[in-house]
Amino acid sequence: MKFPVDDATLTGWTSRLGLTEEQTAATLRHIEKTLRVGYAHRPTALRHLTFDEVTADMDIDELALMFLTSGLRIAGHHEAAHAIEMRVFRTQFQITPKSH
Repeated sequence: MKFPVDDATLTGWTSRLGLTEEQTAATLRHIEKTLRVGYAHRPTALRHLTFDEVTADMDIDELALMFLTSGLRIAGHHEAAHAIEMRVFRTQFQITPKSH
């Protein structure tokens, strides 16, 4: 799969998360596996498209978020990945967290 980033961007993300080469490779494999699950369950209207055609226009911001959360999990920071996902979820649906 071709990701919508160049090597310099990927290296920067890897460096900021402190990932090893093995962790980076695992992160990219996890992202591709996740996208392939979505592809396997794509709508009927998209059944004629290949995986590469469906993912060809992936937005760099989408990949960045997937890389961040997957990379954090692979590096052992599950709570941080979950917190980011919850923030995205709340933002996407404009949900305000309750005050305790």
